[in-house]
Amino acid sequence: MNEPMGLPPELRQRNAVEAALSGVCKLLAYAGGALFLGLVAMSLVSIVGRKLGFGSVNGDIELMQAGTAVAAAAFLPYCTLMGENLKVDFFTEHFPAARKRWMDGSADLILAIAVAVLAWRTALSAISIHEAGEVTTLVSLPVWIPVAGLVPSLALTSLCAFYRAATALFRRRAMVTAAGLEQAAVPEVAK
Repeated sequence: MNEPMGLPPELRQRNAVEAALSGVCKLLAYAGGALFLGLVAMSLVSIVGRKLGFGSVNGDIELMQAGTAVAAAAFLPYCTLMGENLKVDFFTEHFPAARKRWMDGSADLILAIAVAVLAWRTALSAISIHEAGEVTTLVSLPVWIPVAGLVPSLALTSLCAFYRAATALFRRRAMVTAAGLEQAAVPEVAK
């Protein structure tokens, strides 16, 4: 099988929620990749223009900083959904599967809460910056635009982490309970 790394067994059985989350996360990741490619092209034009004496793109560093933050954040939801965010499992390597699943679910729940708070505060920050009318120095790009561009990625990352936490903490228990009921029913039918 060609399963993505880090994908827990519970997520291998695709359902409607996971399929929808995966689709939206992939679209956001593609948009982030396209933004990165645009930034690379702008950087190349700026560097080549500077070397050939035509001058650089005005505000290229400002645009690179703003664009890179938004583009990098666009990859977070898909990484979170696939379980590919940074984690250190050296100490839990020899734990039983149920304990690892509980620890992973708990970590995903903590991540979901932390990123939800971060998304909320970033949205408030974008509103505050918009009201203040802050712009970048060279190209007068309103600073609230890239800050607001972070919010959808952070909100979706939180949603994906909540989904993974629920899958790890609750879905497995329901599957085990259902399996236990099936096993309990088999001997009665056999009698």
